[in-house]
Amino acid sequence: MAVQGQTFEDLRANSRAILLKVSETWADHTILLSIHGKSDTLLNEQLQSIFYSTHQGTRMLPVIQEQLLLIKAMQGGCQTLLCLSLGYLAGEVLLTLPGKALIPSNAPPPTQPNFAPGPKVLTGRRAGLLIALIMACNLLLLKIAYRTALFTNPFWGGVTLLFIIGLALILAARQHLKGTQPAGRLSLAAAIIGDLLLLSICYFLLNTESLLLTPESWPFLTTRPALLLSWHGTVRFAQFILLALMLAGLDRQHNRQILIFGAALTWPLFQILELLLAPELAHSPWLYLGAALTLATSAALALMTIKPLLQKRPQALTPPLLAIIVLTTLWVLGAQTARENSLTDVALAGLQLPAAAIQTTKPSAPQPATEPKVLPTVDGGQLFQQKCSVCHRFDQPLIGPALNSVLDKYRSDKDSLSGFLRNPPKIDPNYPAMPNLGLSEQEAGAITEYLLTENTDQPGQR
Repeated sequence: MAVQGQTFEDLRANSRAILLKVSETWADHTILLSIHGKSDTLLNEQLQSIFYSTHQGTRMLPVIQEQLLLIKAMQGGCQTLLCLSLGYLAGEVLLTLPGKALIPSNAPPPTQPNFAPGPKVLTGRRAGLLIALIMACNLLLLKIAYRTALFTNPFWGGVTLLFIIGLALILAARQHLKGTQPAGRLSLAAAIIGDLLLLSICYFLLNTESLLLTPESWPFLTTRPALLLSWHGTVRFAQFILLALMLAGLDRQHNRQILIFGAALTWPLFQILELLLAPELAHSPWLYLGAALTLATSAALALMTIKPLLQKRPQALTPPLLAIIVLTTLWVLGAQTARENSLTDVALAGLQLPAAAIQTTKPSAPQPATEPKVLPTVDGGQLFQQKCSVCHRFDQPLIGPALNSVLDKYRSDKDSLSGFLRNPPKIDPNYPAMPNLGLSEQEAGAITEYLLTENTDQPGQR
């Protein structure tokens, strides 16, 4: 799809660049205020107005910073408990179904193996009700904490209802699956449908969580629903499956170590993929620190499992269970850190900027010939401060390269530099593509004159 000469991918890239620009500009508050020419209080009120409003035009109640930190901590706790409980249930069903489906209905009851005691916190209908409440609280806290309006409340209500149905089917079939008698077809069907429902909802929610890292995609979601699915969300779902296998392995005497060891050994691959697929704005030293701690925990889990595995002896339940809980907590905390880096107040406010880019403009009616007007003088220096200074410096690289290192080649060909500013192609693979700022020919010429003059005046330049 092309809009005003730009493809959809161009628009997304421009939206991301604008969010980067707005976020960086906020750090230099004086530049932002000089651009808008408004008071600090008025500007903050306008940004908050944009930030608290949703795409449907409704408003949510503002939350003070202390409450917001508590809400995010509660949401992280709910998500950790949800991952642990759902991972255990889903993994248990995945491992139990093949054996139950292959046992003939007229076969004698097999000898009950001497299972090591596993987690006993997920039995009964009360546990199912508790998990459903944790799920609802997690979604509610997520919406309050990040003020997202990606989908309507009825939509999330439908997702929660499907989740409850899948959970009820699994809990109803669980007693038959864990018994010594062959499971009936109805129990097997309930377990399969329930497990598929839960896994599908988990995949959807993890992709939605990844969508929070790319707010530049939100305006296009209604016309391109496929944006909801991403490789980042798929990798996080694979990590959830690994957690499910680890937790299910705790409840089995014979294959406990091999499940935990294999999943822990595979975890670093998906951890690295998750970092590589995360958008640039989500990266930070804290994110790298959390990833390093997660890798260390998975390595410790593999090491504590390999010795009993080689010696073919049972392993105590507590050490691997605690390691899995720590691993899950760090995994959830890493996702929260990435969201904090991407969903800043000013980044969400910047979503208002790309809206004009996706509006289709109708050609205006022909106007009668008039006397040519004298165009006002354009200040190239002021334009540079408004549109370019956040990403570029003369003496050092920022989001773009240092200008002193690239301007000399344009000194004898000003038209090329002016054309580049009006329609910038991607040149250096080490830097993101420069967004099309919609400069007029006069504005591009003014910035060109300023750049070349300022470059000459820089120390060490001719």
